[in-house]
Amino acid sequence: MTKRNWIITIVLILIVSTNTITAQMGEVKKENAAVKNTDPLKGLKKASFKDIKSNGPIMINPKTTPTYSEDHVLLNEQDFGEKMSSGDYELDPYADDRMELKAFVLRKATEEEKEMFKQRKKKREEARIASEALIGKEAMPFSVTDIFGKKYSLADLKGKVIVMNFWFVECKPCLMEIPELNELVEKYKNKEVVFLGFSTNPKSKIDEFLKTKTFKYNIIAESKNKADLYHVNSFPTHFIIDKESKIAHYASGFGPTTIEDLDKVIEKLLNK
Repeated sequence: MTKRNWIITIVLILIVSTNTITAQMGEVKKENAAVKNTDPLKGLKKASFKDIKSNGPIMINPKTTPTYSEDHVLLNEQDFGEKMSSGDYELDPYADDRMELKAFVLRKATEEEKEMFKQRKKKREEARIASEALIGKEAMPFSVTDIFGKKYSLADLKGKVIVMNFWFVECKPCLMEIPELNELVEKYKNKEVVFLGFSTNPKSKIDEFLKTKTFKYNIIAESKNKADLYHVNSFPTHFIIDKESKIAHYASGFGPTTIEDLDKVIEKLLNK
């Protein structure tokens, strides 16, 4: 093949390659445009929470249920948390024809809903203050039976450190901390420490949960009355009672140092 023919061949190859790439880019743009114009809520309809078919309480979690802004833009956990904590938004569930939950969409809250949010926030803050005020005081007496039939009472546990966890099965932060709580139980299993898990769920729900999950606390079912006794209205909440039956520690929510703080208080109380 002559030099001239080589040059012509190379030019033709470049032309064909360029046309192919251009065509492919055109297809990609069409696909992107199609994706952009696709309504994520297509085929779904706005519903009320009471109409949704569910085997248990509805979990509001953007990681498991797609959650969108008013403009139908998918929200990540941080954006979702910021918007919901502002009190300016409410959630509408969207369901399919079988009324099964498929998505949530944020909308601007009404003035009435904003006021309700403020009232709930105020109650939570009042409960937090009331719980913190219990530190250093005598623990409220209790007598309970766990899901396996074992009995516990404040009077019988005097002389031991009591670690109390208020939780429920549908509470995501409650479930997130369980592996670390289990490690805490293992660490102190040969010490004078008793771990009690006060759940608001009925025993049947807890039994079902424990078929696939492990929670090493001694679990007491249907404990809403005990939660009220300790002014608990947010979950998870922890209390630690010292050997003299006085409240030594309180923590609400699951933060980066929650379990570490529990560990330090237990260790300190054991060494007193």
